[in-house]
Amino acid sequence: MTSPQKGRIFISYRRDDSAGYAGRIYDRLSNHFGEDAIFMDVDKIPAGTDFVEVLENEFQSCDVLVALIGKQWINIKTKDGVRRLENPQDFVRIEISAALKRQIRVIPVLLDSTPIPGTHQLPRGMKSLPRRNAVLINHYSFDSDIKRLVKQLEMALKAAEETKNQKAKKLQEIQAKEKRQEEI
Repeated sequence: MTSPQKGRIFISYRRDDSAGYAGRIYDRLSNHFGEDAIFMDVDKIPAGTDFVEVLENEFQSCDVLVALIGKQWINIKTKDGVRRLENPQDFVRIEISAALKRQIRVIPVLLDSTPIPGTHQLPRGMKSLPRRNAVLINHYSFDSDIKRLVKQLEMALKAAEETKNQKAKKLQEIQAKEKRQEEI
């Protein structure tokens, strides 16, 4: 395991589409970055807690969102036959839309040669997802593919940390200026 990384990674996935990959990716990322740096719903939501509340809190504290996209991701439907992405309450839609709105790094991970969805297939709030550079992960090349994902995440977390530091410095400058103004 590498030394624990600053920053948090949120894994967004559909159980019906990519639960197996999600578990493998979570294990590898946890081994590399440390368990506290990775959020995936299955292992991180204690029994008896409000999972919506936990998801919202965890999501707001993440620096990078990894969106696992498998072959059925775009077309999975509800019991009523409606595509889940059409539902404004769909967790995957909420997670990705909110990450794009927060302007944090969103890394689409395309599983087993799944193509990136087209903008015409996505609801409003997710239309910029296809413009994000994706990482490919395939069963036959999983080890080398996960190493590539880890490198991308290291760069993304470093950039997020630098952005936080710049914002903190700017805030300190503003507060110092306001304090000087009060002294005048």
